[in-house]
Amino acid sequence: MFNILINWEELKVYFTSEERVQSQFDNKFKARLLKKMLSDYKNYLFFEFATPVVQEFERMNSLFQQTKADPHELYQQIFLHQKSLQNRLYDAKRQGGKKNSSS
Repeated sequence: MFNILINWEELKVYFTSEERVQSQFDNKFKARLLKKMLSDYKNYLFFEFATPVVQEFERMNSLFQQTKADPHELYQQIFLHQKSLQNRLYDAKRQGGKKNSSS
């Protein structure tokens, strides 16, 4: 995902030019489809949001694949990972406000 994100504009230009030069319908259709996806700003925002999350999961996966991993360190890392995800997905101020208002 990271490579797609950092090459977003180049990929958009590439698939725009490929759509023009392709003579086979199937290849032209695929190039047009990818160009449309890369031109949609919502997709770009999704990649901006999801890329660091995916990178974090990849890092956690590599930690848990170690043959001589320290269980205490793994616990700390998974706890920090959970907190990181929670902070990305939930607005702490709003969550705190809801808890206080319902008490």
